[in-house]
Amino acid sequence: MPRLRRSDYYTEPQIQELAAKERAEPGFCCRVKDFVVGHRGYGSIKFHGETDVRWLDLDLHVHFNHYREVIVYTNKSEKPAMGKGLNKPAEVTLLNVKCIDKKTGKQCVDGVKIDKYKVMLMKAATEQGAEFVSYDPVEGEWKFRVRHFSRYEFRDYIEPVGSFDTHFS
Repeated sequence: MPRLRRSDYYTEPQIQELAAKERAEPGFCCRVKDFVVGHRGYGSIKFHGETDVRWLDLDLHVHFNHYREVIVYTNKSEKPAMGKGLNKPAEVTLLNVKCIDKKTGKQCVDGVKIDKYKVMLMKAATEQGAEFVSYDPVEGEWKFRVRHFSRYEFRDYIEPVGSFDTHFS
């Protein structure tokens, strides 16, 4: 079974459900379709296709930091070849990515500022080798796809545009 002891992280299916399905259908955990690992309040990663989750140490290998960074395989020597383990195509969802007006301190949800903010997020994704999927300014939900995994860091790419600032809270 995969290992996940951090209470603020979760999987879909849940670890208990994976264990039950493995008992009922031996071999289930070597082909879990669209496996998800998430951190409440930060976001999630949906790994496309079938994933062998039997020996994954999710505590060690998956980290969401400060709403701006998601890292899979912090230790490069433990990272498998592309297409193996968690080093595979995935869709990342980051939460609480909000556009805040510098003058008013209020969240922007539409208009020119949001259009510029969305362009900035598209550029950040592209510069990291990812594909922009969507941005919901009301919910502050940003989605992008990756072909493989290691580290996707947006801190250096997200710069204020115009009279608003980025806000990750």
